[in-house]
Amino acid sequence: MKTTYISTISLSDASRRQIQSQASLVQKLGVELSSGRKYDVGLDLGTRTGEAVSIRAEFHFLHGIIDTNALAASRLDVSQAAMNDILSDAQDFLSTLVALRENDSSSDIVKADAIGNMELLTSRLNTQLNGNFMFAGINTDQEPLADYADPASPNKIAADAAFLAEFGITQANPAVSAITPAAMDTYLNGAFDAMFQDPAWGATWSTASDNVMVSRISASETVTSSVSANEQAFRDLAAAYTMMSDLGNENLDPGTWKTVVDKAIEKLGTGIAGVTSEMGKLGNVQEQVNLASERLKVQTDILNSRVNDLENVNLEETSVRLNTALTQLETTYAVTARMQGLSILNYL
Repeated sequence: MKTTYISTISLSDASRRQIQSQASLVQKLGVELSSGRKYDVGLDLGTRTGEAVSIRAEFHFLHGIIDTNALAASRLDVSQAAMNDILSDAQDFLSTLVALRENDSSSDIVKADAIGNMELLTSRLNTQLNGNFMFAGINTDQEPLADYADPASPNKIAADAAFLAEFGITQANPAVSAITPAAMDTYLNGAFDAMFQDPAWGATWSTASDNVMVSRISASETVTSSVSANEQAFRDLAAAYTMMSDLGNENLDPGTWKTVVDKAIEKLGTGIAGVTSEMGKLGNVQEQVNLASERLKVQTDILNSRVNDLENVNLEETSVRLNTALTQLETTYAVTARMQGLSILNYL
């Protein structure tokens, strides 16, 4: 006598496997319905999985550039705002000098303005964003411009030493009244001007790098996204403010005073032109960044749509399949319960 394949245990095991299969299908469809994405993308796509992976990688690459573009745009906005303040103050100071050129008795007023403008120039060139100094070039962790208002600052020490070496007296000495226009002109075009040129500028005034930040704004484009405090425009403005605030102007001979004012006006003119030029360059870069971000947005939208076509599910279809699977699971439970109630003893 042998046992056939039809037995209570085989029927019970078949029912168990059927229930497990249906329960697994219900779980899978439930996850797909809640996430909107295929439960196992690799299994469902098969040989097309590589396409989905490649598209998703490109999407994340381009989306990363969009994020960095947003940071670059913020850096450009902050830099433009800082230079706009510098430009506005320089223009106002130039107007003041032109108006008061013939009036050496107004030197105290001019000195106060020059000190205030130097403080603003220093403050704006030392602007930070997210802990990075905007005008430091690639040396973003270093404050670019030394504070001339600090007596212990290297630029102030260098200026005092240069004046003393040239005239044998300090700026505060009333004897500066004996300095002739020719002597002052020689100083301004010689030792004084050298302080704002390399290597003296880098040694006493600035720790900024000439190499500025470069940002990738698309897969094939890079732009210069910052301005260095070493630009000649900022040196010229610093020179103008220094000569109008710290050459003992209140005691100078009227002719010598005019020599200083004329030189300051010249420096302010070139400085204003230079700052305007830098703002124009950054404006062009801002436009490039905006256009690049718009193009990247279109590209990422297309890639995202393609990924969705490959990996997402039809929610309506999935909902119908889930309801059908639930019904089948309930039916399987009911049939299994009926089958488990069957016994040969009922027929003996």
